[in-house]
Amino acid sequence: MRQKFRYAIILLMSQIALNCDSSGELASRAREKESQGNTAEALYYYDLALRENSENFTANKNLGILLAESGQAPGSAALYLEKALKKDPKNPEILLYLLEIYLKAGSKAETDSVLKGFSESWDKDRESLAQFLTSCILESKKNPSERKRFQENRIPASNPASSRLFKLCEEKVYEESHPK
Repeated sequence: MRQKFRYAIILLMSQIALNCDSSGELASRAREKESQGNTAEALYYYDLALRENSENFTANKNLGILLAESGQAPGSAALYLEKALKKDPKNPEILLYLLEIYLKAGSKAETDSVLKGFSESWDKDRESLAQFLTSCILESKKNPSERKRFQENRIPASNPASSRLFKLCEEKVYEESHPK
């Protein structure tokens, strides 16, 4: 009887192991491929991870960032980043990438949603950066004191998306009055 019980437990444990979510392992493999510079393979493994578990935070976030960085699929990037944002609504990195996508698209409603996310987060420097970039890019408003503060503190350089947005702001609003 005791031996039958052991076999039943072993059988049950093997079923649990087979049914466990392997998306985390696939996302780890994708991160490894990404760190090696194999973007195509990383995209493949992130896709596999999301097929296993469409709610995998790491896969949604990293796939969204990879797509945003490529600049080729902003709609898909936003979709994945929005899914990741549901799991971590105050993540400044995700918010900055979404801000970039929505500002470049000129989408005021989505931009306002991202700004609301910043206002609820702990990172007040990035919140003020997001507000500055939004008013600069969408409304072509100048704010020399904020611009100088961000230039001196190098806050925009902390994230590729914010760096690109700051450059876009510079080109759109400030270079017109101060050509090189």
